[in-house]
Amino acid sequence: MTNQDFNTAVNNVKEAWKYPELFENVSKSERWLSGAAGTYLLFKGITSIFSHPVIGLTGAAIGAGLLYRGITGYCPMRDLAEQRGEDVAPDEVVITETYVVDDLG
Repeated sequence: MTNQDFNTAVNNVKEAWKYPELFENVSKSERWLSGAAGTYLLFKGITSIFSHPVIGLTGAAIGAGLLYRGITGYCPMRDLAEQRGEDVAPDEVVITETYVVDDLG
């Protein structure tokens, strides 16, 4: 992570605090659970980083992501899923032919 990436992330968090209605796509209960789970995983990851480096770094990274989700109320994965879900349905339906059937038997 470069210094510019870190500054961008900090600015995004500041913007999310200023204008939460623009960034929120997570409910309050999910935010609380994400914040609590993220804090726990981040703490456990940092404390176990020297005894189990891979597991510690993985836990810390997942915890940081959950903590970010809990603090800002914005989940980039949910946003991506919602954007992809919108593309599934067509915008318009064009009917080119109509068939009328009078014979029922």
